[in-house]
Amino acid sequence: MGSRAIGLVGTLVVTRFITPADYGEVSVAAVLVMTANQLSTVGFGQYLVAKPDAPRSVAFHVTGYHLLLGVVALGVLLASGGALGPLLDAPRVARFLPGLVLSGFLDRVAFVPERIMVRDLRFGQLSITRTLGDLSHTAASVILAALGWGGSAIVVGNVVRSFVRLVGFVAKVERRDWLEPCRPNLQHTRDLLAFGVPMSLGALCAFAARRWDNLLVSRFFGPGPTGMYNLAYNLADVPAIQVGEQIGDVLLPSFARVEASRRPLALVRSMSLLSLVVFPLAVGLGAVAPSLVRTIFDERWRPLAPMLVLLSALSVARPVGWTVASYLQARERPKSIFWLEALKLVLLVVGIVTFGRSSPLWTCVAVGVSFGAHALASLWVVHRLEKIPLRPLLGSLVPALGACLVMVGAVLLVRSAVAASGTVAPALELGLEVLAGALVYALAALGLARETSRDLWLKLRDAIRPRALPS
Repeated sequence: MGSRAIGLVGTLVVTRFITPADYGEVSVAAVLVMTANQLSTVGFGQYLVAKPDAPRSVAFHVTGYHLLLGVVALGVLLASGGALGPLLDAPRVARFLPGLVLSGFLDRVAFVPERIMVRDLRFGQLSITRTLGDLSHTAASVILAALGWGGSAIVVGNVVRSFVRLVGFVAKVERRDWLEPCRPNLQHTRDLLAFGVPMSLGALCAFAARRWDNLLVSRFFGPGPTGMYNLAYNLADVPAIQVGEQIGDVLLPSFARVEASRRPLALVRSMSLLSLVVFPLAVGLGAVAPSLVRTIFDERWRPLAPMLVLLSALSVARPVGWTVASYLQARERPKSIFWLEALKLVLLVVGIVTFGRSSPLWTCVAVGVSFGAHALASLWVVHRLEKIPLRPLLGSLVPALGACLVMVGAVLLVRSAVAASGTVAPALELGLEVLAGALVYALAALGLARETSRDLWLKLRDAIRPRALPS
C-alpha cells in the first residue's frame, strides 16, 4: 500500500510533463495489450489458488499453456495494432505497443510463480516483490518524463516494473514447483479447461467492464478527454485497487481453507471489515476531489474534478463484488461469477453508448450505475445459492456507509467555512478537509460500528506487533 501511494504521487508528477492527449493514447495502448493478455488467460491462475493440493505437474501444464497462448495473442496484437489506432481516434497508439507488449510478456512469465506464492499464503514475500516493482516503475516514469520522453516514459516504467517483478517471483519460487517438465496429461488439461473456461469468461467480462470504457471514451470524445477520464478513473480506483485488491488476494486462499459450514459467517465478517476500511477512502476521495484537483493539477487537468467525484462510487461498489467473487471461487461456482460479470459489462456498455455518450460526465454516471448494480446482484446470488439471508449481508455494509455520510457532512462544513473566511490556499483547504473528515469518520465509526471497529483494531494489532520467537 505504501509503494502504491508513492506510485500515485509519481503519476501525479508525470502529468506535469505530459499532455492529456499523450496520457490518453498510452492508456488506449495499455488497454489493447491487457485485452490480448486477458483473452489468452483461461482461468489457470485461479485454478492453482483454488486447488492448493494440485500436483506439480498441473502447475507445469498451466505454465506451458499460459505462455503459448500469450505469445500468440501478443503477436497478433503487434501485427494488427497499427490498424486499431484510427478506429479508436488514437492515431499514434502503435508507437507505444512494442514496449507494452514486452511488459505484458514479462508479466506472463512471472504469472505462475506469483500465483503459487498466493496459493501458499506467502504474502510477505509477495508484497516485497510487488513493492520493488512499483517503486521502480515510479522512478523510471518520473525521471524519463522529466527528461522529455512524453508518453514513452510510462511505457518504459511498465517494462521496468514487469522485469523487477519477474526476477523477484522467479527467485522466490522453486523452479520445480512450476517448471519441472512432465508429459502432457489429458486429464489435467480437461480439469483446467472445465474450471478455467467459465472462470476466464467471467474474468474477461470483469476486465472489459474495467478497461473497455476507455476505448469507448476514446472513440466518442478523442484522446484528450480519454486521458482525463482515465486519470480520474485511476484516482477513484485507488481505494479499491490499492487496498481492496490486496485483501482480495488473501480472501480466495483463505475461503478455500475455511470449513464449508463457517464460510457464510466468514463472508459477512470480511465484508464488514472491508467496508470499514475501503468505504471512507472512496467516499472521502470524492468529497475532497475539488480541492484535491485545484491543489495538484494545472489548468489542463481541471475538468477531471467532477469526473473524480462521480467515479468515487466505484470504490464503494467494487470491493463488495470482489469479496463475493472470492467466495464463489472458493465454492467452485465459476458460472455464477461469469453471469455476474456479464451483467455488469452489458449494463456498462449499454449505459455508455446511450446516455453516456452525451459527455464524459454521463459516462462516469454509467460506470457507477453498472458497478453498483453488480454489487447488489452479487449479494443476491450469494443469498440464493448459499441461503445466506440478505439482511446480514446488507447490514454488514450499513455502519460504514453511515459513518461516511457523517464524514461528508464534516468536509462540506469545512469547505463552506473556508469559503466564508476569504481566500485560502488550496493546499491548506485540502489539508483541513482531510483532517476533519478523518477525525469525524473515526468517531462516527466507533459509534455506529463499534464491534467491527474493535475487530479491525485487534486484527491490526496482531498483524503489526512483534511475534515471539520459538524457543
